[in-house]
Amino acid sequence: MARIPTSGATTVTPYRTEAELRKVLKELSPEAEFSASEVKNLYWRLGAIVGRWSAEQSRLKTLSIARRLTAISKNVAAATDTLSAHQTGIQDVRDIEVVSQLKIVLAADPEVGSFEKADELIGLQKDPAKLAEACLIAARNLKKQEGKGGRPPAQWHDDFTALLLDIAKKGDVQPTSWKDSVSDKRRGWLFDAARSLEPFLNPKMVVGGEEATGSRLDRSKERLKQR
Repeated sequence: MARIPTSGATTVTPYRTEAELRKVLKELSPEAEFSASEVKNLYWRLGAIVGRWSAEQSRLKTLSIARRLTAISKNVAAATDTLSAHQTGIQDVRDIEVVSQLKIVLAADPEVGSFEKADELIGLQKDPAKLAEACLIAARNLKKQEGKGGRPPAQWHDDFTALLLDIAKKGDVQPTSWKDSVSDKRRGWLFDAARSLEPFLNPKMVVGGEEATGSRLDRSKERLKQR
């Protein structure tokens, strides 16, 4: 089932300190000299990766929003609570997304022409026919969005792998990663670097142990190659 793409940028403080990151970097690349600004940049890149993961988890299913829009189109007058979702106070996140999609359609209408006028039209509900039509258009647009069902893709891990590769380049080391055919264990600098930096991420991001880490690296390396 398609999901609404994430928007904006979120940065979360990593789960370990900047001082701990400096120590890990020294262990991974003994010959490299990381400046204070470089360490800080890598630290907040890790924070941005956690933020991106968090955003991926909260993406809403488009069909759910489309159904709400269709229902509103059938009875705009009875939808006051949903259509007030951009006003102050605690609101259901799904209602907020419904109004966001509705505003996009209305603002594109030459007779409305702006988000400010769309807000006014929604708030006053003074043109039920136009609102109903806009709801149907927004619902159709969502249903046409491309996307695969199930869990969101781990795009955050591509960013994580790219960060590891940047560290390898700085330290002038080969970012190797392979699976030992005898012991069946994961080996290589890239794998060790991933395991060393995973504690800086949300624990829910790195479940599954060493094999899961290796598999995530393999998939991310392949996606990065294709870009």
